Amino acid sequence: MSDQVGENLALIVAALTDVLRRGSTDSLQALLDEKVVWTGIFSDDICHNRQEVLDTLVRNRPRAPRITRIEAEEKGNLVAISVEGPDFQGDDRLPPGDPRSLVFTFQEDHVIRMQSLKSRDEAFRLVAGQVSG
Repeated sequence: MSDQVGENLALIVAALTDVLRRGSTDSLQALLDEKVVWTGIFSDDICHNRQEVLDTLVRNRPRAPRITRIEAEEKGNLVAISVEGPDFQGDDRLPPGDPRSLVFTFQEDHVIRMQSLKSRDEAFRLVAGQVSG
C-alpha cells in the first residue's frame, strides 16, 4: 500500500478514466497484479487473472459510457468506486441505470482483488469495515 493517504484512490480513478474515456487499459494493466481476482455480483462472474479482467472491461464497449455520478472512498488498502449513468444497462439480473460499484484491494501498490457489489451502500460499508468481504 502506498504511504500517501489517497494515493490508491487517485491511481484507480485515473486508470478507470483511461479505460472508459480513451479505451486504453495501459494504466489499469500496470496497477493490476498478474493474479488479480475479480468476483462479480453473481457466483458465475469471476476473473482469475489480469488478462481476464482487462478482457472483461473492454468487451462489448462500442463507446465510452455516459457517467452522471461518481463516488469514491479510500480507507487503508481498500478503495470503493460507485458510478451511475444512463449507459449502464442491466442484463436480465441487474436493472438498467443502477450504480455499478467496485471495491479494489491493494497490496504493495498493486490491485490483488476486485469485488463487484450489488449496491453502492454495500461497497462503502465494506471499505468502512462494517461488513466482511
